[in-house]
Amino acid sequence: MHHERIPIYVMTGFLGSGKSTLLARWMKETPFSNAALIVNEIGEVGLDHATLGFAGDTSTLLADACVCCNGLPALNEALETLFWARLHRSIPRFGMVVIETTGLADPGPLVASLSLNSLVKERYCIAGTFTTIAAHHAANTLARFDEARAQLQGADVVVLTHTDITAPSEVDAAESLIGKYYAGSHILRSANGNLWLREALTQLSRPVQRAEREPIPDKPLSRLTRSHGAVTRFIELDDVPDSSALCARLHEITSQYGESLLRLKGCVHLKNGRSPVIVQFVLGDRFAQITEATSNMAGVKSGLTLIVKRN
Repeated sequence: MHHERIPIYVMTGFLGSGKSTLLARWMKETPFSNAALIVNEIGEVGLDHATLGFAGDTSTLLADACVCCNGLPALNEALETLFWARLHRSIPRFGMVVIETTGLADPGPLVASLSLNSLVKERYCIAGTFTTIAAHHAANTLARFDEARAQLQGADVVVLTHTDITAPSEVDAAESLIGKYYAGSHILRSANGNLWLREALTQLSRPVQRAEREPIPDKPLSRLTRSHGAVTRFIELDDVPDSSALCARLHEITSQYGESLLRLKGCVHLKNGRSPVIVQFVLGDRFAQITEATSNMAGVKSGLTLIVKRN
């Protein structure tokens, strides 16, 4: 019997490239507004899942694991659970699935793993992979990190982000550089997450044939169980009195780790604050960015997740 398979869209991109900002917009637009969402975070506390504003029955958080390494079984289990819940109408019917990976994930093993699970292979299909990369950090990121290059090579559409804070000549240079890793790619630009979903999906209507680039499913399992040159640490902060004290603490942390600190993010509940603040920092930034939370963070532990490069 022929079954219409449920499309899966994969959203990947290197640490701090703004994929969550862009995805938060896309999840409000058709057709992603009718999608089930799976968010994968490498730290023990799921910040992206909360900031995206999706916490219903069709939203799943895979925390403290990476879906291209030890998180693959959990991903397949989540897809199975969503399928059966959809079939039995215990959750709202969704038309597709969107998977947001960690900033260190290689989409290749993820795509290959879906062919190794019989139910997932029968009931789902990969519809497209979007990869974000920050324009102002592109050259340095691609020179230093295998994961970033793998993300480009597995992409159907590459989105150059942060173009609003990058010189036009630098954006052009980044686009040329990307072409060396992904010949014939569809490259779009986004300034502060302003790219429309329909524009990105239009590019998928004329992609390079995925079958020519997709990882071969029968490759050894070791290909699907890799590890990254980074570790995560969570620093609990439940006694910070105000923003000045938080800034001092952030300066202390960034100075301590220096160039080995790839990413820092978290939600901090200040003692004198009316609402929690969101903290973001990525390698290359001079200072951490602190903004007031715009979504409900009541259930998010107060603290910072650090992604630190191994020595």
